[in-house]
This record gives sequence, structure tokens and C-alpha cells, in this order.
Amino acid sequence: MEQGAGISNHRRFCRWLVRVWFALSFRRIRLLHAGDLSGEGPALFAVSHPASFLDALILATAFKRSPHCLAPKTLVRGPLARFLARGLGLILYENQGLSAESTPQAAFEVLARGGTLVVFPDQSPAPHAAPGAPASTAAFVIWKAESQLSGRRLAIHPVHLFLPVSSPHAREWLIYVGSALVHPEGRPAARYEDDEVRSWVSALEARFRENAFQLRPPDLQYFLADLEELLRAALQEDWSSRPNWKQDAEGFVLSRLAAEWVKQTNHLNPGRLVSLREALDDYRVIEQRRALCQLEVEAAGSWMRSGLRRAIVWLETVIGLPIALYGLLNHLVIGALLFLAGSFKKDNHRNRTAEWTIRSAVVLACYVTQIFLVAHWWGRAAAGYYAPTLPVTGAYLWRFQWLLRHQTPLLFKSLTLSALTSKANRLRRAFLEELDQTLTAYEEKAGVPH
Repeated sequence: MEQGAGISNHRRFCRWLVRVWFALSFRRIRLLHAGDLSGEGPALFAVSHPASFLDALILATAFKRSPHCLAPKTLVRGPLARFLARGLGLILYENQGLSAESTPQAAFEVLARGGTLVVFPDQSPAPHAAPGAPASTAAFVIWKAESQLSGRRLAIHPVHLFLPVSSPHAREWLIYVGSALVHPEGRPAARYEDDEVRSWVSALEARFRENAFQLRPPDLQYFLADLEELLRAALQEDWSSRPNWKQDAEGFVLSRLAAEWVKQTNHLNPGRLVSLREALDDYRVIEQRRALCQLEVEAAGSWMRSGLRRAIVWLETVIGLPIALYGLLNHLVIGALLFLAGSFKKDNHRNRTAEWTIRSAVVLACYVTQIFLVAHWWGRAAAGYYAPTLPVTGAYLWRFQWLLRHQTPLLFKSLTLSALTSKANRLRRAFLEELDQTLTAYEEKAGVPH
């Protein structure tokens, strides 16, 4: 009893530790639907989401029943991960594909005690399952568990996760637990393992395709079209960089393998598609900024194509800044008075003659006052030097304001154009590399020749 109490306290501490970590990282776990989990007895959660250590931590701490997760050993790396895995009751196995015979006995002991077992899709499906069938692992465990439970009812719930882990702005992890599966009708005798397992695979796959988080068909088609456009543009750019290459990428469409992978991922792991969609949107935003910047620079006129004229504008921007600041200081009071007089309002109903008369009077009055104050404090000689600077700096202030609005921003954009181009290429290259690795893994899993 003391040993059991110690294990229970260890597990309670690990659950608390993981929940504190989630709270400090501002991550929230939301259980959107809990099926019919109020009953007692053994239960099995068949997860459609591919396994990760984070998934195991989330599921091990999200429920009151404190389920045990069946996961490959390769997910647990490092002393802290091993400590949490032991404390949370993870049941680890060698990552060589599960079957009814290779499943650790500890998993069936959990069900025999009336506990809850979480089963993820195996990365290496068992030989009797269809190629790439994500439900094959759960089907084998169910078949074996029912034979060991001696007639006790095993509640089987499909579980859908939505974890866009690549998004730094994701603050919620969503869990949807479906209602318990009804045993497939017409089940054969237990000795026919292949038919029994296939019936469970079909039942689980049908429920996996009802993923509550999957993208709607219009959104999925939009993602496929956007993905096809990006791949076609990358192919065209690659071909155009080759000398004497005349083939055009127009008319190329997304491969059937890629389309099938997108559709299957939408059923099993829609959070993955959302992450890819966000990465694609990030690239689109940078590419649009780059294209707009390039268009503005090219439409600036001939002065942008002259290195000498660009250098002159840069030099004037740097040297003219202190002169413009001095002029701004001289005209702060004038600007404040004109603002209070409504001279800068767009809906000013005064005619132009009256408006310019008011402006001239305000400017002359302020000039006279400022010259008088300088003569009073620093003498007539200082006032004599100060007086000509007022109209000169005022005129240059207008010039510098025009420069900042029309030419200097274009110089800055011309400098950022290469950086935006590099960033866009880097985002697209990273996206395409990730997509290629994912499709290669899918090809190997599905048994399609590369």
C-alpha cells in the first residue's frame, strides 16, 4: 500500500508540474466534447493525431481519469522527459511497429484494472493493416484487449486533437472526444485475427474521417490551389534560371499523391494543415510586400536609376536634418497659432485670399516678436544674424518635408528590397523543404515508389 501511495503521489506531482508549465507558457487545454466518459470501467482512446511527447503530456493531464499513453520510446529524450514519462504512467515500446503480440503487457494491465489507455497511430503500421492505415495500432490493441478482458465491456472513443504547434500565437490546444464506438456488426470468431482487426480498422477510420477540426471543403480547395500555385511558381523560377531551357510550367497540376496526403491530413491532423497554411500566408505577405516595394521603386522615375542622384538625396537627407530641425524649432509657435486658427483644417470655408492674409500676418508677427526677443536677450548683433535664418529655414523646412514624403522613403525601400527578397526566398525554401520531407515520409509509409 505504501508503494502504491508513493506512485500515486509521484503521478499527482507530475500532473501538477506539467499543468504549471502549461499555465506559465500561457497555454490552455480546452476539452470541447467529452463523449460519455462518466461511466466506469476500461476505456481506450484511439487518437487520430500522430504521436509526439507533447501530445502525451496533454492527454495525460487533461482528464480526471489520468489515462496512460502508449507511445514509442523515441519520443522520450532527456532525463526530464524520462522523469515525466515515468510519473505520468507512459507505456513505452520499441519503435518497430505494434501488433497484438508486441504490445507491452502493461497496456493490457491498465485496461484490466479498469483504467484508460491512449493509443496513437503507429508510424510503422502492422503487417495486416492497409498501407498507411492510422487506425491499425488501435485495432490490434482492441482485438487483444477484448480477449483478455473476459467479456468485460471496453469503451472505445475516437479522439481528435488540434495542436498548431508551429504557430507562436497559438494559445489553446483543443481536444475532442467522440462518443463510444459500437462494435462492428457481424464480427467473426476471435480466432480469425485478420478479419477482426480489419473490421476495427474500418470502424475507426470512418470515425477519424469525421474529425471535428478538419478544414471545410472550400478552405481545403483554396489551400490546394494556393499550394499548386506556389509549386508551379517555384518550378518555373528554377527552369528560367537554366540556360536555354524552353519548357514552361504552365499547365502543371498538383500530383495525386500530394492531394491525397492533404486530404488524409485534414482528417487525421488538421492542425498540421493550419500550420502549413500559416507558413504559406507568411510567405505570401512577405512576397506581396516585396512586389509592392519593387513596384514603387521602379515607378519612382529616372532619379532612382542614377547612382549619383541617389547619393545626392542621401547626402541631403543627412545634412538637411539638423537644418530642418532648427527650422522646426523656429516655427513651432507659428504652426501652433495657425492650427488654433483652423488654417490646417480640410473643411476650412475661408477663401484663399483671406487664408493667405491670415497666414502671412501670423508669420510676420511671430518673426518680429522672435527677432525682438533675441535682440533683447543677446543684443542687436545676434538679432541681425538670427533674422535671415527665419525665412531661409522656413523655406527649407517645406523642402525637407517634401523630401521625406517623396524621395527618402523610396531610398529606404530600395535598401530593404534585397532583404525582403532574401526573406521571401528563405520562407519559400523552408516551406518547400518541409513539404518535400513530409511527402517523402508519406510515400514510404504508403508504400508508393519514389
